[in-house]
Amino acid sequence: MLVVVETPRGSLSKFAFKNGIFEVEYRTPFPSFFNYGFVKNTRGADGMPEDAIVLGKTLKQGSEVEVQEVGTVYFIDDGLVDDKMITSLDGRVTFMDRVMITVFFTAYMVFKTVHYYIEEDRVVRCRYHGFSLKAGI
Repeated sequence: MLVVVETPRGSLSKFAFKNGIFEVEYRTPFPSFFNYGFVKNTRGADGMPEDAIVLGKTLKQGSEVEVQEVGTVYFIDDGLVDDKMITSLDGRVTFMDRVMITVFFTAYMVFKTVHYYIEEDRVVRCRYHGFSLKAGI
């Protein structure tokens, strides 16, 4: 499957591909631990292409990379299911990848809650419910 990288690993901004360009959605207080993007030719529960994180080396924004699905991050954003597909360039998930997924999405949950409160003056439900990996990984 192909993933388009919107936000490269290490970025302090969350980007989205809209109308043919990469737009900053918001800035974050910590760098992205992963490459973040979407799976081409898919639709998630929110009607948008399925979200994906790509484990491994930093990739350029706009890169289309062939990946293997290795698991799922379970996330609620603004009360809606917003799971993320975990992908890998080589099909592997290291111990540090597992730690980084938990640390990042725990911090991201707090950030998103505060972001909605400050930027939109509303209290929302954002939750990280863990992750699962496919059998054998």
